[in-house]
Amino acid sequence: MTTNLGWFVLVLVACLVWLAWQRHQHPAPHPAAVTSRLQWLLKPRTPDDCLACRQQATVPAATAPPCASVTPWREQKSRRGAPKRIDTQGFACPNQRCAYYRITDAQIHALVGDGGHGRRERIQTLRCQACDATFSTRRDTPLYRLKTPSQRVGEVLTALAEGLSISAAVRVFGHQHATITTWLTRAGEHSATLHDRVFRRLHLLHIQLDEIRTRLRSRAHTLWLWVAVDPISKIIPVLYLGTRTQDAAHAVIHDLRRKLVPGCIPAFTSDGLNLYFYALTAHFGQWVVAVGRRKRQWQVAAELIYGQVKKRYQRRRLVRVTSVMRCGTRATLRMALTTIGLSGTLNTAFVERVNLTLRQSVAALLRRTWSTAQEAPQLLLHLEWWRAYYHLTLLANCYPVGANAAKCACRFGAGAGSSNHAMTRTRLIPTAIRTCCRCVRARPI
Repeated sequence: MTTNLGWFVLVLVACLVWLAWQRHQHPAPHPAAVTSRLQWLLKPRTPDDCLACRQQATVPAATAPPCASVTPWREQKSRRGAPKRIDTQGFACPNQRCAYYRITDAQIHALVGDGGHGRRERIQTLRCQACDATFSTRRDTPLYRLKTPSQRVGEVLTALAEGLSISAAVRVFGHQHATITTWLTRAGEHSATLHDRVFRRLHLLHIQLDEIRTRLRSRAHTLWLWVAVDPISKIIPVLYLGTRTQDAAHAVIHDLRRKLVPGCIPAFTSDGLNLYFYALTAHFGQWVVAVGRRKRQWQVAAELIYGQVKKRYQRRRLVRVTSVMRCGTRATLRMALTTIGLSGTLNTAFVERVNLTLRQSVAALLRRTWSTAQEAPQLLLHLEWWRAYYHLTLLANCYPVGANAAKCACRFGAGAGSSNHAMTRTRLIPTAIRTCCRCVRARPI
C-alpha cells in the first residue's frame, strides 16, 4: 500500500512539472500586454482650462512707460578732480527722485566711491553725485545689514546646498537655528527674483519633465516637486512645489511657456502622467476661426512633439518600460533629438539624474529622514537657493555647457571671476552673493 501511494505521488509531481514547463514555453498573453497596445485618445485642452491664462486674459497688459533719455553724468560734471577708482558697474542709485534711478551703466550714472564701513570686513559705500544719496554695495542683497562675515555665511549656505539640514548646520557651525533660517530665507527669495530676471526669452530645443514626491513634517500633507530640465544646457528653468493636480501641471507649463522665446516649441518627454499632455496642448497652439463659424476653436500647434515613458512596477520593482507618442511621430522626435546631438531615443534620463541630485542635495527631500520641512514656503525657498547654487557652481565651473546656461552662469557669477579662472566653492559663493544682485537693480525689462 505504501509503495502504490509513493508511485502515485511521484506521477503527480511529474505531471505538475510537465505542466509548468509547458506554461513556461508557451506563456499565455498577459492582459496588460494586450491593453498596452490600445492607447487612449486624449482630448486636448484649451487656454480656458488654465487658471493663469484666464487671469492673464482678464487683466489688461501693463505697458511700461517709455524711459526718458538721460544725459550721461560724465558730460555734465566738471573735469576737475581725481579720476574714478572704484568700479561702479552694475550698481544703481536707490533714490526714486533721482534722474539716474536704477541705471546700472557706469558710463551713464553718477556713482562714485565714498569710503567704507564695517569692523570685520570692509564694505564699500557708494554715493550718487547727482542727488548725494549714499548706500552700501550690499543693498538689496542677502548680506545687507548682516554682521556675520560673508565668508561664514557662504560656508553655511554652501553646506545647506550640499545636503546638510538646518539642524545639522546648527550643530556644525554653532549658529542659532533662527539665524541660519534667516540667511536661507534671504538667499532663497533673492534667488527666485534673480531666476525670474535671468530666465527670459530662452531658446530651448528639448525639455524633460518629471515630478518628485515629498512630504512635510506632517505625514498627512504630501507635496510634489515639478521639475523641468534642458538636457543640452542642463539648466532648470522651472521648479514648482505643489499638489499633483491638473492645475499644478498648467502652472508649470504656463511658467515655462512664459520664459521661452515667442514661437519656440521644444520637444517634450516625460513619464506616463497624462496631466502633461493636457497642459502642453493648452499652451502651445493658437485660436482659429473656421469658415462659416463665429465661434473660435483652439488648434494645437503642429510642431508640438511630446512622448511619454510609461513604467510598470510590481512589488516596487520595475518590470516593463514602454514609450508612447502623444503628439507628433517617433520619426520627428528622433530627428529633433539627433539634430541637437542626442541619441534620438525617447527617455527621461537627464531629469531623473537631476531628481537624484536634488534628493541628495536638499535634506528635506530624502525619503527616510528626520530633516523634513515644517512648511511648504520654507522648503520652496531652500529649493530656490539650491537651484541658484546649482546654476552657479555646477554649470559655471564644473563643465562647459551651452550658450544659455553659460550666459546664466556668467550673470550669477558676475564679478566673481567665474569666466576667467576656476575658484573654490567656499570662495565663490560669498563673492557671488555680494554681486549677483546687480541685474536685479537694473531697470525693469
